[in-house]
Amino acid sequence: MKQVLMVVGLMVGALLAVSIVTATPLVGEVVTLHTRGAGGEWETTPLWVVDFENASYLRAGTPDGSGWVERLRANPQVRLERDGKIEDVRLVEEAGKLQAVHGKMADKYGWADSFVALMSGDRTKSLALRIEEVGDVTRHH
Repeated sequence: MKQVLMVVGLMVGALLAVSIVTATPLVGEVVTLHTRGAGGEWETTPLWVVDFENASYLRAGTPDGSGWVERLRANPQVRLERDGKIEDVRLVEEAGKLQAVHGKMADKYGWADSFVALMSGDRTKSLALRIEEVGDVTRHH
């Protein structure tokens, strides 16, 4: 029983550490994705973002079971908050850009990205999502 509790404790600690690392600006830029919940309410998720080739990208490290990815798939109407500006955006899966996004995330977020990679496991299942701007909604809040 002690071993089970120890394993559970380590797993909870690791998940907490990943949450802290990815949700704080201490490791670099963090944007906020606004997705619609089942009842239509906006839910927010802090995420890392990278820019290259005239586009910005988000990454879902473990899309299966990820709340924000499930909400995105159920309702693709999303908003992104970056630098104090909130915009309606469309997220487009870019499977061919996944390795580049992994590399850019590693360059930008350094040790924190390495830590997340260690904790998340199989990165071949990650999603690279290109951000397409639809419009500024800041004034509507």
